[in-house]
Amino acid sequence: MRTFAMSLAATGAALIVGVFIYFVYAFILPSLAEDPGGEGAAFLPILVGFIAVFGVLGAASWLWPGARRRSWFWILHVVAGILVTLMFGSQITFSLTHPADAQGFIPTVLALLGAGLAIGGGIAAFLDVRRGRETWTRSGRAGWLMTALSGLIVGAVLTSALAGSASSAGGGVTDAPTTTGVVTAENTKWLPTSLQVKNGEVLGLFVINKDGFAHTFDIPTLNISVQLPANSTTAVAIKPTAAGTLEFYCAIPGHKEAGMVGTITVQ
Repeated sequence: MRTFAMSLAATGAALIVGVFIYFVYAFILPSLAEDPGGEGAAFLPILVGFIAVFGVLGAASWLWPGARRRSWFWILHVVAGILVTLMFGSQITFSLTHPADAQGFIPTVLALLGAGLAIGGGIAAFLDVRRGRETWTRSGRAGWLMTALSGLIVGAVLTSALAGSASSAGGGVTDAPTTTGVVTAENTKWLPTSLQVKNGEVLGLFVINKDGFAHTFDIPTLNISVQLPANSTTAVAIKPTAAGTLEFYCAIPGHKEAGMVGTITVQ
């Protein structure tokens, strides 16, 4: 008999497969189309590997009768779930604190949910097989907890989707620009990487995001942090407070290191 915990572990595997398939179609394939030898080519085998592993685990959980009698099988769910959590580790904090970035927030939430189900369900299923009885039941606390958690996740996903569909309002100071400029985010890089402005001027900067995923435009010394939705143009008003050099970058983990950093020289 398939227990409630076994069903949860299998559901977690299915969720993770869905998230990774989304990543392949939304990010990797478009990246490969633009640059066949770029970062997408390096990530594709990793994502395909995870899809294969969780696809096999999920299918076996539902279709293989022997899985219900083998405790070791459910530990595989636990190990795979931990690997997914580690994979998303650098992205978790940023994504969860930026729900308006629906492309990052929703997949991260669903991946964490899937990993949690795989880990928790896998441990409980392991105990089910060892003890010969259900550790969790649908009518018990675990069932009520899953119902509440499902409602919370659905609410968070809908809120993020609605926030992400809203147009970007821009950022920076409210002063009228005295000069203008354009910077483009493309292939996880800024073009150009250097700008110039005179001290006292207000730079009206149009930040164009040509990538199919979100970025941010941050100038920490001026307390500027603006979300850049995928395929969007956002206006940022920048008023330097002194001559010198201002650094701007994308705050999404890994993007600055990939080349999304530049400078504004204030004369």
